[in-house]
Amino acid sequence: MSQYGAQGAAKKGKKYADILRYYYPGTNLASRTGSIRALITADTTNSVIVKPRSGLMFRNVATKKTVALPSKIGSATVSQWRIMPRSSKMTESALQYRTNAWHTYKSTYFTGDGQFEASGALTLVMPDSKGVVYRGALRSALPKKGSTTRDTVNILSIEDYTRGVVSAEMPSSWAAEALRAQSVAARTYGVRAITSKRYYDICDTTSCQVYRGVTAERATTDAAIKATAGKILTYNNVPAFTQFSSSSGGYSALGSQPYLKAKTDAYDDWSGNTVHDWTKSVSASTLEKKYTTIGTLKSLTITKRAGGGDWGGRVASLTLKGSKGTKTITGDDARWTLGLRSNWFRVN
Repeated sequence: MSQYGAQGAAKKGKKYADILRYYYPGTNLASRTGSIRALITADTTNSVIVKPRSGLMFRNVATKKTVALPSKIGSATVSQWRIMPRSSKMTESALQYRTNAWHTYKSTYFTGDGQFEASGALTLVMPDSKGVVYRGALRSALPKKGSTTRDTVNILSIEDYTRGVVSAEMPSSWAAEALRAQSVAARTYGVRAITSKRYYDICDTTSCQVYRGVTAERATTDAAIKATAGKILTYNNVPAFTQFSSSSGGYSALGSQPYLKAKTDAYDDWSGNTVHDWTKSVSASTLEKKYTTIGTLKSLTITKRAGGGDWGGRVASLTLKGSKGTKTITGDDARWTLGLRSNWFRVN
């Protein structure tokens, strides 16, 4: 799905179901509820640190035992709670609280995963000491059994997860039907990632799709998510691979699934789309440093295109001719090396 295309279609009066059918032909709307585990990549420490709040609980995931965590211990006010590897035995974890210093709470040591929970949102303290708010539980997760390191994983409902995605991926001021289409696409992308093969389902960056927790929630996107509650796209009764991009440039790229078709995009080219057409100046030295065997770059020739759209479509291969040699690379190689928006370009 082109996100600018979804907005263009919405501006022409298309409903979200029509937009989804256009960009993912052959898929069907279905319903899905449940939970998802999002890896919080910005928390790079071995600790999961949260701020106290009413109803805060600690849960030992293996035993399911819970402990209520107070905001005051004796006369001292607790400023933070954390789960971290036990210093004397890093394969175990300790539950600790901070007043004037860190203390282990009631000799609570355990093996495996532990997490913080509450009836409301939790504030996760990041390595830079700033707080980021998340719904659901915040887990100190072992990447594998016996690990001495920990990762932070947010476990929450699929709906709350989607609330943290949509405005991070699409402007919240856009048309309601475009936001609804994005909500279904984002929810489906998350559901498709759910797996039992690792300790998390999905990451929170552009390597998966961007997830920012409560920080990303907006009234308009919340309304779009509520209007499409539980809706996902399926193909042959399996959650679809709902890839989306900012703009198709007017012709969608062929994807890995039958419903990700290469075709003319009738909605992408409208006056508000600032990336339908783009230019970028790049230095020959960038290619020379990447492909040192060519020497000084003398010429760059596009040798093959994928077909479809202007100029014969996206670049499949191009040849670099230099003072020392010649090298043929793919359009994707050129895109990432030169920092281009896509592999659909021509050279001036």
